Amino acid sequence: MSEVQGTEEKNEWVKLRPSSIIMPLLCVVLLLAICPVLSYNTEEVHCLAGGLEDSPLIHSNIFGKLGTAIAWRFLLTFGVAGYPLVLLMLLSSLRRVFWRRNLKAISWEYLSSFLLFGVGLSMFLGIWPEAFKGFTSELNLATLPGGVIGQRLSSPAGCLTLFMNNTGAAILSLAIIALPIAVIWYFDWLDIFKALAASQPSKADIVDKTSLAEPVPPIEVTTAPPEPKVIQAEKHPASVNPTPTQPHQAETPRSIDKYEYPTIDLLDDRSAAERNGANAREIERNAKLLQKTLDDFNVPARVVSQVSAPQVTQFEIMPEAGVRLNAITGLESNIKMSLAAKTLRILAPIPGKNLVGIQVPNETRAVVSVRSLMQDENWRKGKDQIPLLLGKSINGKNVILDLAKAPHLLIAGTTGSGKSVCMNLLITSMLYKFNPEELRLIMVDPKVVEFQAYTTLPHLVVPVINEVEKVPLALKWAINEMERRYRVLAKVNVRNLEDFNKRPKAEEPVLDDEGNPIPDKLPFIVIIIDELADIMAVAKKDVETNLSRIAAKSRAVGIHTIIATQRPDTKVITGTIKANYPVRIAFRVASHIDSQTILGTKGAESLLGYGDMLFQPPGASNIDRIQCGMASDEERNRVVAFCASQATQHFDETVFVSPDDGTDGMDSSDGEEISADVPSSNSEEQLIRKATEAILQSRRPTISYLQRALGIGYNKAATLMEELEARGVVGPQLSPSTPRQILVTSSKTNSNEDNQSF
Repeated sequence: MSEVQGTEEKNEWVKLRPSSIIMPLLCVVLLLAICPVLSYNTEEVHCLAGGLEDSPLIHSNIFGKLGTAIAWRFLLTFGVAGYPLVLLMLLSSLRRVFWRRNLKAISWEYLSSFLLFGVGLSMFLGIWPEAFKGFTSELNLATLPGGVIGQRLSSPAGCLTLFMNNTGAAILSLAIIALPIAVIWYFDWLDIFKALAASQPSKADIVDKTSLAEPVPPIEVTTAPPEPKVIQAEKHPASVNPTPTQPHQAETPRSIDKYEYPTIDLLDDRSAAERNGANAREIERNAKLLQKTLDDFNVPARVVSQVSAPQVTQFEIMPEAGVRLNAITGLESNIKMSLAAKTLRILAPIPGKNLVGIQVPNETRAVVSVRSLMQDENWRKGKDQIPLLLGKSINGKNVILDLAKAPHLLIAGTTGSGKSVCMNLLITSMLYKFNPEELRLIMVDPKVVEFQAYTTLPHLVVPVINEVEKVPLALKWAINEMERRYRVLAKVNVRNLEDFNKRPKAEEPVLDDEGNPIPDKLPFIVIIIDELADIMAVAKKDVETNLSRIAAKSRAVGIHTIIATQRPDTKVITGTIKANYPVRIAFRVASHIDSQTILGTKGAESLLGYGDMLFQPPGASNIDRIQCGMASDEERNRVVAFCASQATQHFDETVFVSPDDGTDGMDSSDGEEISADVPSSNSEEQLIRKATEAILQSRRPTISYLQRALGIGYNKAATLMEELEARGVVGPQLSPSTPRQILVTSSKTNSNEDNQSF
C-alpha cells in the first residue's frame, strides 16, 4: 500500500462525521439510563406513579425523571433483551463513526434489523419467565424477562402458545434473532472480511484488460473500497481530477496510476448458447413457404437471399419491375399465417437496397453475450471516445455506439422487453473503458432497484439518486458544470473536451475565473436516468427544461445523458425531449402509437422482446434491428466489485446544493427570467418572492391562483401559502368561505422589511 493510501486508512479511524455521532450518543445515553449499577433504580419507578417523593433514593438516575421514564418504558417493552439490543446498536453505530471502511449504505432493511433483533430476543427470553427471576426482580420485571413483547407473544399465556409448544416458540425466536444478525453482518462486517481475504495473494491467474489488446502482468486486489469521501467545492463544482499544481495529493487518495481495468474473464463464456438460432432446414422451409405465398397471390417477386440473426431471419425479396411495394406489404397477415409466425416485420424497401426485407422470428433463438461482443476487433482497437456496446445487427455485425457523437440517448420499451439489460450493457461498456478520473457517472433510479448494484462504483459523482426531488438539483449542477467547462475551454483556447485533454502541458499553470489552476484533463460526465416517467410526474417543467439545456450544448464539454422509460407516451417523451434526443432505442411496445412516439415510425410493436430492439443511429434516417447483448446479474456484480476494489469513492456534495439562480437569470421553478432587482440567491426564496408579487398585484391570496400564476402543483402552492402566512404577508384562513387577508400593501414600500424576513 502506498503512503497516501496508508494515510487515508488511518484517517478512516479518526475522521468524524457530525451526522453519524447522533446515534452512538443516543445509545450511550440509553445505556447509562438503564444501567442498574450506575443510575437505574426501581424505587424511582414508583415515583413516576406517585408516592415516595420524599425518599432519598429518588432522582438517582443521572438523567433525572426523564431518564427514569425512558429507561422504565424501554425495559418494560423489551425486558432484559434491551441490554444486548442497545449494545448491538452502539457497536454498529461506533463502527460507522470511527471506521467507515467497507461499509454498505444504510437502508430500511438495515435499520429494521435492530428492531427485529430486539423482538426476537424478547420472545426467546419470554418463553421461560421464571428463569431470570432474580435479575428481573431487581429491575421490577419479576415475571417479564422478555418485557411486554415476550409476555404477549411467547410466554405460557402468550399467543404463540395457542399454535406451538415451548420448543417451537424457541426455534421461531432463534430464527427471528438470526435473520437481523445476518443482515447487520452483511452491511457492517462482511466486506471487511472479504477485503482481508482479498489481501492475500491469489493463486488464480487473472487476465488483465489487455488480454483484449496487449498483455499486462496479472493484478492482485489488495483492498476493498472504503466509505465514500465528499469533496466540498468552494464556489463552483470541483474538478474530479487533481491538478498538477495542487500541493496536497492526500485529498484524492485514489491510486489511479495503479488502477486496473476489468478483465474479460469476469464475463461468462456463452459460446454454446450463441451457436443456437435458425438452422439451415428451418430457413429453407420458411423460404419455400414465403415464395409459395407470393405465388398464391400472384405477386411477381422471388426470394433471393436470407440473413440469419440471433432472434430473427431476414428474407430478401426482389420484386419484378412495375410491382408496387404495397402488393407485398399488404400480404403481411397472410405471410404471418403461412409461416405460423407470432410476429412479422416488413422493410419495404431495405435501406440502401432494391429489395424488400421480411424478418421472421427463429424457432430457436440465440443469445448475444457481452464477452463475444468484447472480443470484436472494433471494440478492442476502436477509436471511439465513449464506445457503448449495443449487440448484433440483423446481418450479424457487432454494433457499437459512440456516445460522444450521439451525444445523448433515449431508450424506451415496455416492462420485460430488455430495457434494463440494455442499461446494464451500456454501463458495463463504460466500466471496461474508463477509470474514475476519465469518466464520472450520475445515476438516477426512482424505482430504487435498478441501479442498486452500482452503489459502490468509484465513478459516481454522488450516490445513486433515488429521491425524485434531487433530480432537478443534479441536472442544474450539470448545467453549471457545463457553463464552467466552456469558460475553462475558452481560457486555454480549445473548442471541445477532446482537444482540451490532448493539449500540450503549459509551462506555467493557467488559472480559471476563480483563480484556481486549470487541470490537465477533465473527465466525461454521463447522466443516466432509468425511469423518466416517475420524474416527469413530479417535476416535469424543471426536468424537461434542464435536459433540453444540457442536450443543446453539452456535447463539446463532454457531458452526455442516457434516459430511459417504460411509458413511451407523449406526456413523458414530450416534443422537447424528442427533438433533443435524435438517437433512440425502442424495445417492444404495446402499439404502433408508442412506436411512433419513440421513433417517429411504426415497427417496435412487432418486436419479440428479450433484447430485440430498433436502433435509430446518429445522423441516419434508417432504423436498424439489433439483438441486445446480455450481461447477467452475476457478471454485472463481478465487474462492479472489481472496479470498486480498484479505487475509493469521492462524492461531490455541491450537486445537491441549491444553486445561485442569479448566475444564469433563470428560476428553477418555472424557467422564467428573474427580475434584476431581486437580491435573493436561493431558488426557494425566489419562488416565495414571486408568490408575494403575484398576490400583491392581483389581490387574490388563494392557493389555486398561485398554482396558475406560478405554474406549480397544488402541494407546492399550499406550502408557499403557509410560508407567506408565517412571514406575515397574508393572514390565516379563518373559514373555507372567507378569503385570507393581505397584510402588506406593496412589496416596494416594504422592501427593507422583506430583505430582513426573506
